[in-house]
Amino acid sequence: MIDIKQNITDKNYNKVLDALNSLNISDAEIDTFRREVSTIIESFYACHESEDEVVNRVAIKCLNLLKRACARGESFQNAIVARVEFLERVRDMLVNEKGTVPLNVRNNCLQLLANLCVQNTCNQERIITFMHTFLHTSVSSNGGYANAAAMILYNGFIYKTVSLELADILNRLLDNVEANRLAQTEVPEFVCIFLEYLIAESNEMVQVLETMDASKRMLLFRYLIEYIRQDDRRIHPIHPDVFKHLLAEFKKKSDMILKTDNVQLDAQDTEEAFTLLVLLADATCVEPYGSFLRHDGGLFLNFGCLLRQMQLLGKSETKNMFTPVQKIEEILKIKQGDSELDIETQISYSLRSAVVKALANLSYKSKKNQKLAREMDIMAAILECTNLDARNPLIKEWSILAIRNLCDDNPENQQFIAGLKKLGDAENALITEYKSGTIRISENARGKK
Repeated sequence: MIDIKQNITDKNYNKVLDALNSLNISDAEIDTFRREVSTIIESFYACHESEDEVVNRVAIKCLNLLKRACARGESFQNAIVARVEFLERVRDMLVNEKGTVPLNVRNNCLQLLANLCVQNTCNQERIITFMHTFLHTSVSSNGGYANAAAMILYNGFIYKTVSLELADILNRLLDNVEANRLAQTEVPEFVCIFLEYLIAESNEMVQVLETMDASKRMLLFRYLIEYIRQDDRRIHPIHPDVFKHLLAEFKKKSDMILKTDNVQLDAQDTEEAFTLLVLLADATCVEPYGSFLRHDGGLFLNFGCLLRQMQLLGKSETKNMFTPVQKIEEILKIKQGDSELDIETQISYSLRSAVVKALANLSYKSKKNQKLAREMDIMAAILECTNLDARNPLIKEWSILAIRNLCDDNPENQQFIAGLKKLGDAENALITEYKSGTIRISENARGKK
C-alpha cells in the first residue's frame, strides 16, 4: 500500500491501478481491510476531481473496492464510515454538481452510500439524517441519482431507523414515476421496489391516502392500474387493507355521482371515481382480486347503476362525452385521425366498456350477481351495449360475454332473455345509414385494381 501512495505522488497512475487491482477485498480479513481502507480513501481523494481518463479510472476503482467491501457485512461498512470526514466530503461532491467532480464519480459515490446502508441500521440513520434534503430531492427530480437515493431511503424506511414522513416519500416516488412517464423512460428499479413495498407488503399507505393532494392520488391510482395489468406483479398483489380502502373510496365517490341529477363530469370526485372504476374493472380479471370482488353484491350494483346513469347521459338531447359514436363516417374519420372528436383523450373513453367488462367478470358463476342483474334491470342495460360505439372499443364483445355469464346455469335469466319480444328495430345509426343507402364500398375495398 505504501507503493500506491508514492505512485500517486509521482503520478504513476497505471502502477496505482495495477496495485489496486491486486487487492483481494473479497477474501480480506477485517483487520487487513481496516489497514487498507485509509489508503484506498486517500487515493480516491487524490484522484476524484480529475477528468484525465487514467486518473478517473483510479478514482472509480477505489469506489468499486469500497462498494465490494460493503458486501462483506456491517464491520466492513463501519470501517469505511469510521473516517470522520468521509460523509461530509462525499456530500460536498454530490451537492456541488457544478464543481469539478466528474459525473461518473458522483454517481458511484452515491451508490457507495447506498451499499453502506444495506442491513446496517446505524449507517442508515447516519447517512439519511446527514443527507436528508439531497436524497429526497434526488428522488423527485428523477436525475441520475434517483435510483441510489431511493435505495437508501427504502432501507431506512423498512427498518424504521429514521423518522421518514410517508406522505412526503410517496409524493416524491410518484413524482419520479410521472417524470418517467412523460419522458417515456423506465422507472428506476428501487423506485419500483419502494412503491411495491408500500403497495403489497405494508398497509401504512392507507393512513395517508385521504390526506394526499388530489393530483397525487390520481397518479397513484394510474400507477396501480398499470401495476395490476403486469403479469409479474400478480405474485405481489395489492395489500388487502389498501385494496379494501380503494374499494370503499370507489363506492363512496360513485354513490355521490349516482345520487346527482346532473353529473359534474369535470369534478375531481368524478375523475377519481372513474379512475378507480377502471382499476377495479381490471382487477375483476385478475386473481386474487376477482374472487374477492365477486362476493361483493354492493359493488355489482354500483357498476350496474353507473352503466344505467351513463346510458341516460348518452341519450340526453345535448351531446356529451357519453353520447355513442356509431356513424360509420365518423368512426372512419376517428380511425384516420381526421375527426374533430378527440374522444381518446376524454375521461369517458372506454369507460362504459370497463363497466360492462366488470359486470361480465363479476357475473361469472355468481348466483347472487346473476339474480341482481335480472331484478335491478342491469341485464337490460347490458343488452343496450351490444352496438358498436367508437367511444367504447370492445363493448359489444364484453356485452356478449356478460350475457353469457349471466345466463350460465341460470334458468331464470335464460327465461328472461327468451321472453323478450321484438317491438321494432332499435335506434341504431349503423342500420339507419345502411337503409338510407349512405354506406358505400369503394372499388379498392372490393379488391379491384
